[in-house]
Amino acid sequence: MNNSVIELVSYKLKTDSTKEQLAATHSDVNTFLVEQPGFIHRSLSEDNDGLLYDIVYWQNMETAKKAGEAFMAHKAGQALVALCDENTISMRHMEALTETNTCTEAV
Repeated sequence: MNNSVIELVSYKLKTDSTKEQLAATHSDVNTFLVEQPGFIHRSLSEDNDGLLYDIVYWQNMETAKKAGEAFMAHKAGQALVALCDENTISMRHMEALTETNTCTEAV
C-alpha cells in the first residue's frame, strides 16, 4: 500500500515577527498548496513554548519534494520564511505508517 507522506516543519518566529504577520501569510500559503499536485491537507499549530508546527500531507514523496522546492521560490514561501527564526527551522518528510480520516470538511 502506498501511504501518504507527512511533511513536518517546525519553527519559531523571529523576535520582531508577530502572530498577525504570520496570519497574513496563511491565505497565500494555502492558495499555493492547493494548487500543487499531490496536496492533501495542511494544518498549523503552536505549542506552549511558541514552537510552530506546519504539517502538510502529500500523496507521495515525489510531490512533497517538488512542492517544497517550488515553495521556497514562490512569494508565499518567501514571505513565510522571512518571519521565521532560521536557527529554529526543522523540516522532515515521513511516510505515514497508518492513516484514517472521518473528517470531510476543514475545521
